[in-house]
Amino acid sequence: MNFTNTMVKRILILDDDHSNAEVLSMIMEQGGFEAAHIQSSRKLLPLIKDFKPHVLFLDIQLGQSDGRLICNELKANKATQNLPIVLISALLPTQIEKIPSKEDGIINKPFDMDEVIGMVKRLI
Repeated sequence: MNFTNTMVKRILILDDDHSNAEVLSMIMEQGGFEAAHIQSSRKLLPLIKDFKPHVLFLDIQLGQSDGRLICNELKANKATQNLPIVLISALLPTQIEKIPSKEDGIINKPFDMDEVIGMVKRLI
């Protein structure tokens, strides 16, 4: 992938549900952002390095992994500590809070287009 347009803000989405990732990508593109999405956390660090996202959307329930733990790992890493991370989830707030994380925002499923775009604009 060649990501050369530096004027457009880039959004990276990690969600193991392809349809959720597609919906978020469409919302981002309608909001004027460039979006890329992946379904596996194994590809996350290399894509962060290549794509250089301005915001990362990270699903909490990722099959074998937990987005809250990945978020904490990214925030503890000098190379990614300043990357704004938005957790996405269908969990209840009390369930989300069971594992503390250092996210910059949380968006609940189903997605509200205005809320999602507003969150990105605040973080950028």
